[in-house]
Amino acid sequence: MAETLQVGIARAEITPPIGIPMIGFAGRGPSNRVHQPLYATALVVDCPVVPGLNPGTTTKSQHNQQAVLIYADLLGLKAETVKEFRQAIESTTGIQQDGVTLACTHNHYGPDVDRTENSALVTAYREHLKFQFAGIVQEASQNLVPVHRLGVGWGSSDIGINRREKRPDGNIVLGQNPDGPVDRRVGVVRLENTEGAPIACLVNFACHPVSQSGRMQALSADFPGSMRQVVEDLTGVPCLFLQGACGNINPIRMENDYEPARSLGTRLGCEVVKVWETIETQEITQPLLKVVSKTVSLPRYMYGTLPEAEQLAEDLRAQIDRMKAEGRSSGSLWWGELRLKRVNEAIESWKTGEALPEIQAELQAWRLAHLALVTAPAEIFTENGELVKRNSPFEDTFFVGYTNGSIGYVPTREAYPEGGYEVTHACQVDPDAGEIVNAGCLELLQELREIAT
Repeated sequence: MAETLQVGIARAEITPPIGIPMIGFAGRGPSNRVHQPLYATALVVDCPVVPGLNPGTTTKSQHNQQAVLIYADLLGLKAETVKEFRQAIESTTGIQQDGVTLACTHNHYGPDVDRTENSALVTAYREHLKFQFAGIVQEASQNLVPVHRLGVGWGSSDIGINRREKRPDGNIVLGQNPDGPVDRRVGVVRLENTEGAPIACLVNFACHPVSQSGRMQALSADFPGSMRQVVEDLTGVPCLFLQGACGNINPIRMENDYEPARSLGTRLGCEVVKVWETIETQEITQPLLKVVSKTVSLPRYMYGTLPEAEQLAEDLRAQIDRMKAEGRSSGSLWWGELRLKRVNEAIESWKTGEALPEIQAELQAWRLAHLALVTAPAEIFTENGELVKRNSPFEDTFFVGYTNGSIGYVPTREAYPEGGYEVTHACQVDPDAGEIVNAGCLELLQELREIAT
C-alpha cells in the first residue's frame, strides 16, 4: 500500500429508459423524453493505516483503509436500498459498508428508484443501478493517484431563496420569502497530485433542484447538471456536487422551461470556478481518512393533538374522494393515501397510548485530512445545516443532506406551529427531531476532531 493518501474517480451514466415513473412531484406521470443525461460519480479514497487512529468510542466507528463517496443525480434512496447497494459494493470491491456513502442531489427530474413496488421498470432499473454503482467503485479503485495537497475555499451564490412564504391570512405556502433564512455559502474543495495538478473538485451548496417547476416530464439533472458541466469545462477535472441543507430553500427561478436550470447552473458554476482559482492548497503531511457513523432515533409526528389529527384525517379523506372523482393520477392518490395512513397511525397512538415506532436515521461523518463532511438522510432546514457548520470543531465542514437514506423533512422546532408543506405534508418526525440530528452530527464531528494527527 502506498504511504500517502490516494483518490480515484469514475463515473457512469444512469439515465433510465423513457417511460419510467418520475419522482419529486406527485401526480406528474412517467418520463417522456431525455433533456439531459443523469450520472453517478464515485470518489474512492485510499489511506495507509496509521497506528493510534482508532480510539475507543461509543459510536460505530472504524479506521478506513478505503472509503467511497458516491453522488448521483437522483432524488433520494430508501434505507433498504442503501443497504442493498452497500452490500453489492462491498462484495465487488472489498470496501466495507461502513465506509460507503451514497449521496443524492435531490433531483426532481429523475426516476423513481424504490418507491413504486408494482412497477417492473422501476424494479429492473434499481437492480441495474446497484451493479452500476458497484462497477464505478471498482473502476475508481483502479484509478487511484496520490493526493499531495488539499484546499478549501468558500464563495457565495444568490440562486436560492427561502420558500416559506407567509400569506396575509397567516398561512405558509411554497413561494418566496426574501427575508427568510438562507445559506448562500458555496464550499469548494480542490485536490492536487504530487505535481500540483488538480485531480477533483467537490462542491457543497444548498438549494432544491426544482427550477423547471413541477410539470416537466423530461429526465434532467436540473441546475446541478448545468453547474457540473460549467465547472468541468473550465477546470478540466471531475466535479462532485454535494447537496446541502435545502429543506426550505428553492431556486429564485421556477418555470416550466429548461432555461432556468441552464442559467442558474451557469451562475453557480461560475462562482465555483472563481473560488477554485483562488484556493490556496495545503500539503497533506499526515495521510488521514476516517469515517464514523451513528443511528439516531427520531420521534414520530403526532400532528399536534388528537382533535387536530382527527380533523386532518377527515380533510384528507375528502381530498382523496375528490381526486378519485376527478380521475387524478395514481401518483397523486398514492401521496394522499400515504399522508392519511400516517395520520391514522398517529390517531391510533393517541387513543391507545402506545408510542409509534421511531424513525431511524443514519448520520455519517468523514474526515479527509483537514476537511470534514457530515451527512443526514433527510431534508434538513437550512437553519440547522448552518448551525452544524457553525458549531463544528473543524474550520471547514460540509453539511450534506439526502445521504444514506430518505426519511422526509426535518424542520426546525419553530416551523411546526407555522405549518406549511414541509410540516403538514411531508414530515414524519416530531419537533424534537431537528435538535436530535444537530446533536448527533456535532458528536460525530467532535469524535473526528479528537483523532491525533
